[in-house]
Amino acid sequence: MLTTAIKNPSRIPKYLFWKSGLESKFNKNVRKRVPFSHESVVSDCSGQASYLPAFSSRLHKEAKLLQQAIGDYEADKSLEIGCGFGRLTPWIMEYSKEHYAVEPEKSLFNDAKRQNPQARFYNTTAQKLPFPDSFFDLCVSWTVIQHMPPNEQIKSIEEIKRVAKKTAVLIVAEETGTYEGNTVWMRPVENWVELFKPWQLIWQTDRILEETARNPQGKVMRFELK
Repeated sequence: MLTTAIKNPSRIPKYLFWKSGLESKFNKNVRKRVPFSHESVVSDCSGQASYLPAFSSRLHKEAKLLQQAIGDYEADKSLEIGCGFGRLTPWIMEYSKEHYAVEPEKSLFNDAKRQNPQARFYNTTAQKLPFPDSFFDLCVSWTVIQHMPPNEQIKSIEEIKRVAKKTAVLIVAEETGTYEGNTVWMRPVENWVELFKPWQLIWQTDRILEETARNPQGKVMRFELK
């Protein structure tokens, strides 16, 4: 699966260095070749969202989808998985008295923490959350799990379920389908549903961010225990 990336180390996603042991196979100078910028974080595959007007439009649509998914739910403690530089953090915080977020990329972690001082940030991965069992009322993963290899997806979801209260609402926005690439591992909706059991899918909608998009960019799903 990593054959193409190994031939071209500059294309290896950073989380594969952290979790796969590849870092020991390449020196630090090679690792620095991994391209990174805030523009690359917010861009889509075609690169059309890497300029500010398109990013602003997409962010507005994503915030609306997030608000639609959460509805009038109010949480005591919320968790944001892979918050990035905090583009959705302010909106999630509005639904919770205490907001927590995890982000493994140090640069993004620092930016998110600086821009949202009211939240509590942890520079760690979703695969090993530093929280006790049954701690959160609301957990949000927004296009994060899809960028993990399948085995890491399972670990992350099990951790989310561990730290979520039985009454918690789980909001999951991920790509749906069967495509697998160097940085994206999609799953059909039915597969996401199976992984999040015993939580049940009670609501879903297409994630459409561009008016001219031929297909949705996955689904926004809400899970609850019934």
